[in-house]
Amino acid sequence: MKKITLVLGGIRSGKSFFAETLAEKYDRKPVYVATMMSCSCDQETAARIACHQTRRSGQYETIEAPYELTGVLDRFQNRTVLVDCLTLNLSNRLTATEEYLDLEELIESDEEYLLELQEIIVKNNLNVIFVSNEVGHAPVEMNTLGRFFQDLQGRWNRTVAAYADEVYMVEAGIPRLLKKEKRFPFRVSCPSYVLPTGYVENVTYALGKVDDVQLLAFDWLPEDPLFKEETLSTLRYLAADGGLTYSLHMPVNPKVFVDFEGRLQSTLKIIEKTESLNISAFTFHYDLPEGKEWKDLKKAEIKQVDDCYIRFFKAVKAVYPQLEIALENTASPLSALDKVVNQCGLSYAVDLGHLHVQGWGLAEVESRLQKASVVHLHGIEETDGKMSDHRQVTFNPEVFKLLETFTGILTIENYHKFLFENSLKELTAYF
Repeated sequence: MKKITLVLGGIRSGKSFFAETLAEKYDRKPVYVATMMSCSCDQETAARIACHQTRRSGQYETIEAPYELTGVLDRFQNRTVLVDCLTLNLSNRLTATEEYLDLEELIESDEEYLLELQEIIVKNNLNVIFVSNEVGHAPVEMNTLGRFFQDLQGRWNRTVAAYADEVYMVEAGIPRLLKKEKRFPFRVSCPSYVLPTGYVENVTYALGKVDDVQLLAFDWLPEDPLFKEETLSTLRYLAADGGLTYSLHMPVNPKVFVDFEGRLQSTLKIIEKTESLNISAFTFHYDLPEGKEWKDLKKAEIKQVDDCYIRFFKAVKAVYPQLEIALENTASPLSALDKVVNQCGLSYAVDLGHLHVQGWGLAEVESRLQKASVVHLHGIEETDGKMSDHRQVTFNPEVFKLLETFTGILTIENYHKFLFENSLKELTAYF
């Protein structure tokens, strides 16, 4: 996924170490582009190079490119590349033309060079992390070459920062985020029960944090505040004012196998009552009859479950043909939903946490992700040999890599402010 990050800092600020932690989060074997000329360095510089090499310890594919970065970057596609650093790249280029110093011409040629780097990064879908020195706090150099270098370094930093997606300043080993463009390819959502209070309070809390709020409708209960006109009108106002959309999680354990007609009428009432909110997707569970486990079901029993759901969703679609319905895996592999999804014109609601807890893994996710309108993300935790979900999301390279191609609604299913905010930080740090 194309991304440009600029890491600024002074000498020995820890900027290279921080840049390496970013690169290693994105790729198991990033490309390391070294711009220092090791062949002509003194003993002190050689020791610094050796320290960097030891820290990387063979995890990187290393290339030396002291003068020209365009050709190096153009060799790779869909890779993470760490360039350490732009300062030495500029210094090498500048000293190579020391006998001819025309600042205006250097500025023009350098801007063309930096913009060409940007074009290559976009064309080759690279994730590039540039390290560079911040020279703005240093005293003005006494000699012409030093002043040219400072002027050009400041311009290089400004040019790259302008087109970068993220810019960090590292001081005393502490990174500070200066700029972050919106990077999520998906719309981030949270449940309407992050706070232990009502719908309106939760949506108000979510403003500015997410793009969508997943409203939880536990059943058709006229006394539920969600269905009161004062709640609906406030939710409409908040959505319009904050640029939000709403998705809606329909009742869990729908019991369509026991009370088909009753559950159908309840579903239709919920849809009718929330119609004014312009719900982007209605999520339904693909549950099994009570007491049944997927591993024990025979083919005939699976067919009965599928036929019941197909009949149910076709009845809903007969009343609301344009409705976006997403079917969520609960206690079955994702492929178990295929027949119902395909025959009823539904999309998938891929619950990654359920897949992990149930032990199904991610093998079936990628091929179905393009037909998913909703993904539920939540961490899992093992306690005394038992798996529990809806915990804080932690960094998982396999899961996060999958999400790079997802463009629907990603709901962080945490039901506690602390868990949700930490989960959001994990996503933000990656994307």
